[in-house]
Amino acid sequence: MHGAAIVLKFGGSVLRNRAALPEVVREIARHCSGDTRVVAVVSALRGRTDELLAECRMHQPPLPPRAVAARVASGERECAALLFDEARRAGLLAQLLDPAALQILAQGDPLDADLIGVSMPRLLSALARHQVVVVPGFVAVDEGGDAALLGRGGSDLTALFLAHRLRARCRLVKDVDGLYATDPAAARGAQRVRSATFVEVGRAGGKLVQEKALAFAKSRDVSFEIAAIGSDEPTIVTGDAQGRAHG
Repeated sequence: MHGAAIVLKFGGSVLRNRAALPEVVREIARHCSGDTRVVAVVSALRGRTDELLAECRMHQPPLPPRAVAARVASGERECAALLFDEARRAGLLAQLLDPAALQILAQGDPLDADLIGVSMPRLLSALARHQVVVVPGFVAVDEGGDAALLGRGGSDLTALFLAHRLRARCRLVKDVDGLYATDPAAARGAQRVRSATFVEVGRAGGKLVQEKALAFAKSRDVSFEIAAIGSDEPTIVTGDAQGRAHG
């Protein structure tokens, strides 16, 4: 792969419906400047995971966890396929890589597994040949090849894990333009934090970043960004408490 890479994660708060896909593709395109390559990690469209889980709960007899994982994983896979198609329509040289093809491996509870590996040769090869590689988040496979989920909000973990392996920048694209010192919905003039520590982000209790993903970032000192679509001033999250500033 030539040039730098950035991992962009898009969650359900941004992927509201199919009509939101062109805006997401424009965000991807603006990061594809020069030789920069983008790994786009996507969640399911907003509400789709809840719908699939509800369908699984209604099934009689109850589905085993691996079957639930396989069913629920279809939400991310569908959204990734839709985004891949939209990216190609917009003229981006893109590739779609399923977690099985990329060998994103996990172990443990099929509904709340831990990531343990990824095929770096396959990922690097795809990035060498394409501007954008679209990957479903939240979904992995176990060593037997069955689907495994990474817990609710697990697309954050996918993004941080891939960024760690690539030694790449990671931006979690949200419907807010970063972390605020106080709740902007509750207090006028709330100040956006330009830099924050893992501990400070953790005080949000998983509302902004999945707790398991944050623990992964903290344990491996993986810095990342939180920003809204179109933002050039993200909140930068690191383990360093120095240099904190507000915007």
